[in-house]
Amino acid sequence: MPDLPWTTNQLRKLGICIRDSRPIPESLPTYDAVMVYYNDVAADTQSKIKALDWTPLLGERVPEVTSRPKTIDTLREKLRRDHSTPLQSVQDVAGVRFEAEMTLDEQDGVANAIAGLFGHDLQVCCRDMRDSPHSGYRALHLWLKLPARVEVQIRTHLQGRWANTYEAAADVLGRGIRYDELPTDDREKQFVVDLQDISTTGLSTLERRRSKVRTLRSLEEAKKQPSKRKLREFTQAERDMDETENVVLEGLANLKASFDTMRLTRKE
Repeated sequence: MPDLPWTTNQLRKLGICIRDSRPIPESLPTYDAVMVYYNDVAADTQSKIKALDWTPLLGERVPEVTSRPKTIDTLREKLRRDHSTPLQSVQDVAGVRFEAEMTLDEQDGVANAIAGLFGHDLQVCCRDMRDSPHSGYRALHLWLKLPARVEVQIRTHLQGRWANTYEAAADVLGRGIRYDELPTDDREKQFVVDLQDISTTGLSTLERRRSKVRTLRSLEEAKKQPSKRKLREFTQAERDMDETENVVLEGLANLKASFDTMRLTRKE
C-alpha cells in the first residue's frame, strides 16, 4: 500500500471540519476520498491475515476475517468525545475483525501471529480487554501502524455475539452506553447492566472453563491410559462448562427477548 497521500496537517484540519460539522474547503481532501484510502488499507490488511494458514492453531475451524468502514457519524462522535485526538491518530478508522470458535489461549496465539505478520511487538500493540472490559466489551485489539493506523479486533464467537447484541442496543438506547453512560429509564438501565454482567461474569467464566477443558483434553489425548483422578477432573470440568454455557445462552436469549420488547415499545 502507498503511504498516505495527504499531510498530517490536512487530515487534522479535515478532522476538525468533520467534528464541528463545518464545510470542507477545497484545499482539503474530501471525507469520501480519505475513507476510500483507509478502506483499501483495511482490505489489504484483511487479505494478508486471511491468507495465513490458521490450521496449526485452529484446526478445521475457519476464522471469519472481515473489514468494515467507519461512517462519518461514528467518526464525528469519536472526534467530539476526544477533542485532543486528531483524525490521523484515530486508531480504528481502518478496522479489521477476526472471529473464530477458539479458547482464550488460542485467541492469544492469533494475536501473536498477526502481530508477527506485520512486524509488531505484541506487548506494545496489544490491548487486552478480557479481564478489564470496556462497558462489558471483551476482546483483544491490535493497534497496527501501517501506511495508516489499523485496528484488528480479535474475538471469540461468544465475544462477537455479545458485542453485536450490545451494538444493536446502543443504536436504540443511545451510543452513550458504549462509554459507561446508562439510560435514565429504570428498565433500560437494568437491561444494560444485565447485558454487561453476562459478559464480564458469565462469558468470562465460560471461556475460562472452555480453556481448561481444552487443556485437559489435550493432556489426556497424549496418554494412552489416563489416571482415574485425571478422568474425574476432566469429567467435572466438562460438566461445569456445560452448565455455565446453558446459563449464559439462556441469559442472552432472555435479554434479547427483553430488548425486542423495548424496541417495539419505543417505536409506538
